[in-house]
Amino acid sequence: MASLQLYGVKTPGLALSSKRLEFASKGACFSVTLPSSSAVFRDVEHSCRNIGLRVSCEALRVDLLQRKEPETCDSSGTGKELTCVMKFGGSSVESAERMKEVANLILSFPDERPVIVLSAMGKTTNKLLKAGEKAVTCGVTNVESIEELSFIKELHLRTAHELGVETTVIEKHLEGLHQLLKGISMMKELTLRTRDYLVSFGECMSTRLFSAYLNKIGHKARQYDAFEIGFITTDDFTNADILEATYPAVSKTLVGDWSKENAVPVVTGYLGKGWRSCAITTLGRGGSDLTATTIGKALGLREIQVWKDVDGVLTCDPNIYP
Repeated sequence: MASLQLYGVKTPGLALSSKRLEFASKGACFSVTLPSSSAVFRDVEHSCRNIGLRVSCEALRVDLLQRKEPETCDSSGTGKELTCVMKFGGSSVESAERMKEVANLILSFPDERPVIVLSAMGKTTNKLLKAGEKAVTCGVTNVESIEELSFIKELHLRTAHELGVETTVIEKHLEGLHQLLKGISMMKELTLRTRDYLVSFGECMSTRLFSAYLNKIGHKARQYDAFEIGFITTDDFTNADILEATYPAVSKTLVGDWSKENAVPVVTGYLGKGWRSCAITTLGRGGSDLTATTIGKALGLREIQVWKDVDGVLTCDPNIYP
C-alpha cells in the first residue's frame, strides 16, 4: 500500500509552502531521479521493506522513513494537536483483513495524530446503486431477495464478526437500508436525492466498523458522519459542491472533541448535507479525496495523505526516464 502525501494541494485558502511526495511500500524497489543544484541528475535506488521514501521537490532531498512496528497507543491526555489527514479508499477497507492492515499501518506512525477518512467497503457503492435500481421494478415483496442487498448484509456482518466487534454498530443501518429499498419499490422511482441517501449507507457502516475495531484494540477512536459535523453543500444531488461555511463548522467539531478526549476521528468520505434541503448529498466520484482535503484546510493541517492500494508510486514518467 502506498501513500501520496500532498503539500501544496490546491484548496482555496490553504497556504502550503512546498510540494512533497511520500510513500511507503512493502518489499518494493524504487528508483527516483531528481535534479541537483548543479543540474547533474542524481539517481537514488533503494530496495526496502516497511520503509517510506520522502521526496522534497523544494529542497531537492530524498529521505528514507523507517516505519516502526505497530504499538498500542494511549491516546488520552496527550494535549497535542491533530497532525494530518489519512484517507483510505474502498479497496483498502474491503474486508476485515484489509481493515486490520490499515489499523496496523496507522499505528506504525505513533508520532502522527491523524484524522481518518474512509470510503465504503470495496464495491459497496456500486452494489447499493444496483440494489436501488432493482428495487424500482421488483415489487415490495421481492426486496428481500435482491442479490446486492444480501451481499451487502453478509459482507458487513461477516466483517464485524471477523474484527471481533459487536454487530449492533451497523444493525440499525442495515435495517434502514432494507426499509429504504422497500420505499423505493413502493414509489417505483429512484430520484437523485434518494440515490445519495442510498449510497451513504456504505461509508456510514465502514467507518463504524473501523472505529469500533480501533477501540477494541485499545486505540481510542470516534466515528463521525460528515453530514453531521458541518459538511455543508449545495443541493446538487450526486455532485454537490462544498460551501465555505463548512470549514469553521468542521474545525469547531473536530478540534473541540479532540481537545476533550483525544479520540482519533474516523470520518465518512464522499458525503455532505444540502444547505437548503438538509438532505444527505454526495460529492461525486472521488469525493472522499475532497473530504480529506476539506478537513485538512479546515484544521489548518500541513499534510493530507491519500493512501493507495498499490506497491509503489512512480516519481517520474517512465517514457522519459526508463
